[in-house]
Amino acid sequence: MIEHQPDRAGRPMLSGLFAWFEQHPVLAAVVIWAVDLVFVSVITLAAMALLPQVQPPDFVSLCVDTVVLFVVLTLLDWWRTVGFNRPVEWRDLRVLWLPAVVTIVLPFLMGAKALDAASAAFLVLGYALTGLREETLFRGIILRVLRPIGPVRAVVLSAVLFALAHAQNFLVRSPAIVLAQMVGAFCFGLAYAALRLRTNTLWFLIVLHALHDLLLRFSNFPLIPLDVVQDIILLIYAILLLRNRRALESAPAAEVAPAAEPFRSA
Repeated sequence: MIEHQPDRAGRPMLSGLFAWFEQHPVLAAVVIWAVDLVFVSVITLAAMALLPQVQPPDFVSLCVDTVVLFVVLTLLDWWRTVGFNRPVEWRDLRVLWLPAVVTIVLPFLMGAKALDAASAAFLVLGYALTGLREETLFRGIILRVLRPIGPVRAVVLSAVLFALAHAQNFLVRSPAIVLAQMVGAFCFGLAYAALRLRTNTLWFLIVLHALHDLLLRFSNFPLIPLDVVQDIILLIYAILLLRNRRALESAPAAEVAPAAEPFRSA
């Protein structure tokens, strides 16, 4: 049996929490997902009621939830563990070339459209926060919690939870659009979770995620067909990445925590 020692700050409660994460990774991931979904939904509804002048209302919950996630990472001392790490710990960055082309090049094959400065600035801020929040939560915290069940299952389950998380958009968008979002989110989440394990970092995924959402707004392609094409390409790429199980399972020494404390950051 693995003994879990108090963490470096002398907080045995965290050691117990990490032990529970390791013993019940799927339940822990679902609980984290559910708590976040409820929290974001409550903040969105509160913003709709108390701050009707703020549009879209989910921007408020995006800002609040991002701050809360950063507080949680700090309390757990998980910044490096979930992927906010140094270049010496990165690996296999060559696998990012296809997502980069799909994200940056494909939207502009038919040219670009201009937006006014205020709208462009708001979109840059909103999508930067979205990339930061969603990668931190799903490819950072949740994927890290799921690692004990094996890389392929962890990737698939994290993608399912990522898709289901978009159900909160039923509060502010039409059902048909939200259902399409959920399918696309699964494909996207599958590829990005596989890329997280292959590259051992979140930095590039945060940037690509933000650019993916942002550049759709500047493309001359119709938004939905372009998004569908990108998601299909990412789905196929994810399947190819997942076939190389050994590459997903390997991890640099800097990421491997001591045996007695598998969830502490390096």
